[in-house]
Amino acid sequence: MNKLSLSTKIFIGLALGVMAGLMFQSSPEVATIYIKPLGNLFLNLIKMIIVPLVLSSLVVGSASTGDVGKLGRIGIKTLAYYLVTTAIAVVLGLFLANMVNPGLGLSIPVDATAEAKEVPSVIETFLNIIPTNPIQAMVDANMLQIIFFALILGIGITLVGEKAKPFLTFFDSIAEVCYKMWQ
Repeated sequence: MNKLSLSTKIFIGLALGVMAGLMFQSSPEVATIYIKPLGNLFLNLIKMIIVPLVLSSLVVGSASTGDVGKLGRIGIKTLAYYLVTTAIAVVLGLFLANMVNPGLGLSIPVDATAEAKEVPSVIETFLNIIPTNPIQAMVDANMLQIIFFALILGIGITLVGEKAKPFLTFFDSIAEVCYKMWQ
């Protein structure tokens, strides 16, 4: 018997979700009472696994290169890839927003107010990537700080060498457990 691929399972789930949405469109209280708790449960499971998964995977990945120089080259390529894909996403988003005109016909009450937050400077943004407390960053699920911390741990493991092998094995074990939990 052939197993279904992950993408096939995703599209089946998407189709079933659309059909359920159409079926319960006339009675939203059914969706709120019975379906929403399942959605919240699913999201909580994802939130539960994401921090240990990202941390352990990145520590193992960055330490497994075995060469700090090689890791730097990979980091530069990753940063370039991130910037290019972000630029593409921004351009695509602006293009689609101009084509679709979201909010067209939406009436906003006259007495509505909104408070804008002050945008942090570029320097502040870069400084906020470095966690003052990595445990707090994990509690808050601050992914940029977790990624930075994981990369620094991986570099440290690489620099220490053989003595850090048990530490690397610990993170490798966490990563494997997280992979199994999500299968």
